[in-house]
Amino acid sequence: IVKALVSAGGNKAKAARLLGISRKTLYQKIKKFGITS
Repeated sequence: IVKALVSAGGNKAKAARLLGISRKTLYQKIKKFGITS
């Protein structure tokens, strides 16, 4: 997830696309793992 966010330049929608998951799922995972920007 962190690598995808870095690759997407912090763009969460783009990072979600790179990971093949929805933006909602990405936000849930960010919250679950305590990832901060």
